[in-house]
Amino acid sequence: MALFRFRARNPFRVRSVHRDGETDAARLARLLALLDDLGREIARERNGLRDRHESVAARAAFSQQALEDDQAAGMSPVIDDLTTAMMRYTARIATLEQQIDFVTGLRDRATAFPHENEQVAPNDVVPSRRLA
Repeated sequence: MALFRFRARNPFRVRSVHRDGETDAARLARLLALLDDLGREIARERNGLRDRHESVAARAAFSQQALEDDQAAGMSPVIDDLTTAMMRYTARIATLEQQIDFVTGLRDRATAFPHENEQVAPNDVVPSRRLA
């Protein structure tokens, strides 16, 4: 029969488990590198904002002291601006902390994922059932 002769000349080839493992490991390495880059990027922004927040807080404290000592009558708007800036910095830093936690969680999950898959042998996979 023609079908069998075709198969004999062009046997179906399956990739090796080793090659699949190498492909998966390379993908995981790229994913982890991306998550590490994102984490560092977010941390740099957070650290820069913390430095600016501290600087603004120090300026606000000196301005408030000058206002209380009647040394600078026009300091009230400056203090208001500094207070607003500090509140914005605080809110942004909190957002960045949440992003860092999220990226860290993704990295932990990505690191654990291959180990979770190793525990399931191909023969142990249960076929999925459609509910509808």
